[in-house]
Amino acid sequence: MKVKLFIDRKGDGENIETVFTNLFVITEWERIENRRASDGRGFGMTEVTVWAYLTLKMRGEKLPDTWREWVKENPEMIITSEDKTDVNPTEAATVGN
Repeated sequence: MKVKLFIDRKGDGENIETVFTNLFVITEWERIENRRASDGRGFGMTEVTVWAYLTLKMRGEKLPDTWREWVKENPEMIITSEDKTDVNPTEAATVGN
């Protein structure tokens, strides 16, 4: 699963950062929130916030110890997402002649 995240830390429409989730971010979110990407419950603000937080932490940013603290410190922040997952990640194998 690959999701493009747009992070507007001030919520003012300026200086919007773009980051992408990766396998580590999604699996770490599953562990932290006791969820599965395949559970069919959909994704909301908690998910995109955790993904953004983990992605920024992976880049080496100094952030609070938890994503909840990060949101509490930045209540005006806006995070939006765009799913970039390849819906057909493999092509059918060519049948030999």
